[in-house]
Amino acid sequence: MSDSDDSLFGLSEDTLRAATEALPSQEEMEELVEAVRQGQERLERSRQHAEEYINLGPPWDYDPADYSPCEEASFTAMKWTYEGREYLESTGDPNLTTIAGRIEEGSTSLAEELDDSETEYPYKGLHLLLSSLDGLITWLCENDPDIDPDFYNDGGNPVYFGGRKKCALEKWYDEHAIFGVEDDEGESFKQQWDDFWNHRHRIMHGSPDAYYDENVGIATLFFVGLTAHVVNERYDQLNQ
Repeated sequence: MSDSDDSLFGLSEDTLRAATEALPSQEEMEELVEAVRQGQERLERSRQHAEEYINLGPPWDYDPADYSPCEEASFTAMKWTYEGREYLESTGDPNLTTIAGRIEEGSTSLAEELDDSETEYPYKGLHLLLSSLDGLITWLCENDPDIDPDFYNDGGNPVYFGGRKKCALEKWYDEHAIFGVEDDEGESFKQQWDDFWNHRHRIMHGSPDAYYDENVGIATLFFVGLTAHVVNERYDQLNQ
């Protein structure tokens, strides 16, 4: 009898035995399934945290007492922002790298200010993060052939008003949505940003009625993290 007669599909017994031994055991398969399940649950909780905090509503309808920041929400917001910043740095684009550095400084400042019992409001962190967020959205406008600047300033730089920025954010979030937040719908994401824009406007324009609390800080991190991921997807699309 030839060797092929003692094999399955032309494979020797030794090869079959080695392949069988390499298969995961039932216990290992169960552990893998459990790990996948836990990962899916974490992602779902993260998505729910993100949707909760980007839906603060406009400042005139906002009550800080309606929110109780949890450690997992803060961790997720920081994690997504950190990952988004790393992606920006990896592009090598000088403008995106500069924004990434500001995001790092803003995230660090926000965390330190929120942890410091002697610091009442996270002024520095919020201003750096919101400024960086504006920079990311402006980048989306500049890299959209269908969006023209509202005007050019005396230095020759394009200026985009809020309406165009919101259109860019809706369009590119709809195409490059991340983590299933707001069901990956750009229109829904823009609606949340429309409300949060008013928080951002009060903060960046020095309104005495601006909120500088932890809830707004976490919401800002989520918006920065999600938008950074969208920018990176758009960057990769442009540089294929």
